[in-house]
Amino acid sequence: MTKTHPLRRVGAAAAALFVGLAALFMLSPAARAAAAPPDVATALASWQSGDPLFVLSGSPLNSEQQAGVREALKGSKSKIYGVALPDGSVTEAEAGQFITQAIAALDKAGRSAATVTVLDGMSLFAGSSAIPAGAPADLATLATAHNSDVVDGMKDFVNRVNLVVGGERREALSTKSMANPGAGSAAIWYGLLGVAVIGGGGLWLISRRMKRQREAKEAAELAAVKVTVEEDVTKFGEEITALDLDARMLPAAGTDTDWQHALDSYEKAKTELAATKRADELRTVTATLEDGRYALAVVKAKVNKEPVPERLAPCFFNPQHGPSVRNVRWAPPGGALRDVPACAMDAQAIERGFDPQMREVVLPNGQRAPYWNAGPAYQPYASGYYGGFDGGGLLTGMLVGTMLGSAFGGGWGMGGYGAGYADGAAADGGGDWGGGGDFGGGGDWGGGDFGGGDFGGGDW
Repeated sequence: MTKTHPLRRVGAAAAALFVGLAALFMLSPAARAAAAPPDVATALASWQSGDPLFVLSGSPLNSEQQAGVREALKGSKSKIYGVALPDGSVTEAEAGQFITQAIAALDKAGRSAATVTVLDGMSLFAGSSAIPAGAPADLATLATAHNSDVVDGMKDFVNRVNLVVGGERREALSTKSMANPGAGSAAIWYGLLGVAVIGGGGLWLISRRMKRQREAKEAAELAAVKVTVEEDVTKFGEEITALDLDARMLPAAGTDTDWQHALDSYEKAKTELAATKRADELRTVTATLEDGRYALAVVKAKVNKEPVPERLAPCFFNPQHGPSVRNVRWAPPGGALRDVPACAMDAQAIERGFDPQMREVVLPNGQRAPYWNAGPAYQPYASGYYGGFDGGGLLTGMLVGTMLGSAFGGGWGMGGYGAGYADGAAADGGGDWGGGGDFGGGGDWGGGDFGGGDFGGGDW
């Protein structure tokens, strides 16, 4: 028998090890290139057809599981849509981008308050314009942590979202499965039934009280945002008054139309504001103000013998500043840099290292904050000013990572079936998101992948 030289044996072993490691690396999920996310328009068309779950070929969900998830989504009191993808189709960043674009598309299609879920294999991602920032991530983590089955997990997530929409935030943070909230609580439900019978409508009274609480909250939010819009209308009127004499002294040719347009926009905004009954109607008022401010900017340019300005989005930092002149690189505290439109004054301040003049609003607690960090109630306010530019994509790009961004889909989150908690505060259920009784948490990713073994075999 021929003997192998020791060096040759070492070389052969090293080669085998290299090949083995290379194969392991190529097969590793982390090294595997993720497939392209699904087309938003295709998913939207499926949802609009009445099917709340868009399933991409290759998804590990079998027909029974798909039916169970569809039933959970269709049975939701709030609008929740989903896509089911093959495992590894999207990275976390791609899932977040898809959710942001999907919620923007839903808003454009008339569904301004909705939740979008992505099942990448058995990993759950979620984002919402119906509940506050930070909530989707926490709810996804809780749902996946307390349910080993994907259908139960989606039922759990749907029930938690509906609790938040209904104002029951603490109940939504329960550290037990919410897939079948009535299971194990028969005695409680019988007791409630007895109370209803004896009390002659006790449950109805409780429902009425909850409804009044929701209505009171909505009315308070409307009042707060309405004050902000009133200030904008007043400011616009003051600028018109200040320019009145100069505008009247201009030659009539080429100026009367713009001046009259500005005046008409001011009167129209006042009329629209007076007729506002719901928060989402305020976007019409701020859209009118944006249109009127551009007309006023044209008049100012003619008064000062300057070129007529290009029709650009309002200054991001304060829409009262009128149309922007260029984009600048800016980041919210702790956020990533992004391009935002700015007026000349704010653009110069940013480029010189100074803070721009922010449009601040008063929060319910009496403190002041920039409008983009004042919560989802300001979605219509911002949408009216910026939604008409770049098909609405400009707005979602500017607001990613801000509290207002969650209203346009920026507050997505992720969990994995069988994973642990990603956030200690969410795990112990010891309070509302962000502390202080308000939703204010970030959209952190949470959880991992399903670890309990393989799964066996609505109207628009």
